[in-house]
Parts: sequence; C-alpha cells; structure tokens
Amino acid sequence: MDDERAIDFVLNGVQHRLSRAQVLHAAGLGGPEPIRTHWVSIGEERWPPRQIFERALGVPRTDFISHYAIRQLRRLGFATSPLPHEPGVPAVPEQAAEAPVGGSDLGTAVKSFIDLHEFFGQEDLSSRVSRLEDRLEGADRETVVERVAPEGLTDALLRGALLVRQHAGRVNDLIHAAMIVRALPKILEPGERIVRRPSLASGNDGGRKFDLETDRRVAEFKAAQWKGRDTMRKRLLVADLVSLVLERGDRRAELYVLGSPPIDYLRTSTSTVEWALGRSSPHLRQAYEQRFGSAALTVGQFTAGPAADVVLRDLSELIG
Repeated sequence: MDDERAIDFVLNGVQHRLSRAQVLHAAGLGGPEPIRTHWVSIGEERWPPRQIFERALGVPRTDFISHYAIRQLRRLGFATSPLPHEPGVPAVPEQAAEAPVGGSDLGTAVKSFIDLHEFFGQEDLSSRVSRLEDRLEGADRETVVERVAPEGLTDALLRGALLVRQHAGRVNDLIHAAMIVRALPKILEPGERIVRRPSLASGNDGGRKFDLETDRRVAEFKAAQWKGRDTMRKRLLVADLVSLVLERGDRRAELYVLGSPPIDYLRTSTSTVEWALGRSSPHLRQAYEQRFGSAALTVGQFTAGPAADVVLRDLSELIG
C-alpha cells in the first residue's frame, strides 16, 4: 500500500488533507488506548479510531465521532471494525460475546446499545447538543447535513435509540430479578429452604406478600438507585418496612436496598409514617393503625422502635 496515499475532506467546515504516512507516524508516537467498541488496524495493533485520528490530524477528538474517523481511515486503506448495520460482528465486551443471541432483533438491540454507549461516553450530551444548536444557526437545506454530520446523530443512531428504548422498560425488572438471584447463595444459611415461589419481578402479587420467603426469614429487595429526588421511593421503602413488621410472623425480617441513602433515610427521617403511607393501600394503613395506633411516629422512630429488629442490608456490599 502506498504510504503517501492521501485524502481530502471537510470537517466542521474546515478543509483537511490526511495521508497514510501521517497515520503511521502517529501510531509510532505511542501505543493505543484500550479498545471500547470500534477499532482500526494499523500494523499489528488495533487502535481506537478517535485516538489515532486525533493524533494524526491534529484536531481534538471532541470534534468528531468514531464513525466519521472510521470512514476516513478506510479511504486510506486501513481495516476497521464494522459500522452499525454493516455485515460482520462488532467488537463487543467478552461477556456479551459469550451470551447466546436469540434472533436478529436481539442482535440488533445489542449493537444499538453498544453504539449508544459509545456515543454517550464520548462527551457530555448537553455540551454536544449545545454545540449542535450553535452549528445549526443560519444553516439551510444545502448546509445542514454537513454541519450536523460530525455530531453523529445519524439515522442509524436514531433507529438504535428507538429500539433500545423499546426494551428499556424491562430493565428495572431485570435488575430486580438479577439482584435477588445473585444474592441468594450469599444469604441462605445451611439447611434453609425457600418455601414459597419468590417474587423476582418488581412488585408483589396478592399471593406473595414478600420477595423472598424461607422457613427462617422473609425479605424485601429494593433495587432502585436513589438520585436525590426520591419521594415515591421513600414511600415505597417505608411501606415495605411496615409490611415486614406486620406480616412476618415468627420469622426474621430483612430489607435489602441498593446503597446507603435508603438506610440512612429510614434511620434518620423526621417525616411521619402517616405521610409515608399516604399512597399505600387502605389495607396496609388500616393494619398499621390497628397494630400501632397513631401514625404520627416519624420514620426514624418507627425504624428504631417497632422495626428495630428488621435487618437493613446494602446490596452493593453483598454482591459487589
């Protein structure tokens, strides 16, 4: 291959020329960063396209995306990973490569997720949108495509985002189920048996009061990641704690959460139990009043009093 082969292209309205010799020289200045998704083959090594394109061209990698770099590097004769919807299998994490793919829809969804992961990992979305807004000001039909191209908002990316969103609604159920399944071998004691079909999906039905019932314990699992505005999560957490106290019988009661904020809230909150149960079922509120009378206790007081022997455990410490 002629190392002096060169290409001309426009990036963000600026004319550039790039040769194979420049790319090879850039590769000799230091080794490649770890491959995340896409790659370009230079000599005996694979490089992240944005790293080598940035180094060879002398422009910051925030000015382009991997797909753009790949297209230009291909024009110079370098082999690369396939782009979305091209034949071939993209470079995916080892765990994903080992997982069985049950049909083209799932395979497309995996590729779409990987593309979105790379897109969001390149730069803060707000910064990118702001820059895109600046570029579009004053654009017309003839110039709009050129102005938006470097940002990577392609038809393929849009189709991928729509496909991922279609499946995203079940992610919470997946996390809830996986956390329980992965925790079970670490919390069950020798000889302890699960006596009722566990509730792995978020929420319990009328026949299953708890996520887990064994011959020794009942347990609830809350897999939500608290973000600072957690009013509904707080209400649901207190409702689960009250249910554990009211309906555990003579078995141990445990409440598993993700991270320390939920535990801190239960132990220190000055909100009343009456407020926390305000959106709960009338049955639960009535059962609380019959057992404890006034719901004017604060959440912290209830946790330290009637619920003092309910074990509060952080799932992130349990399953890493």
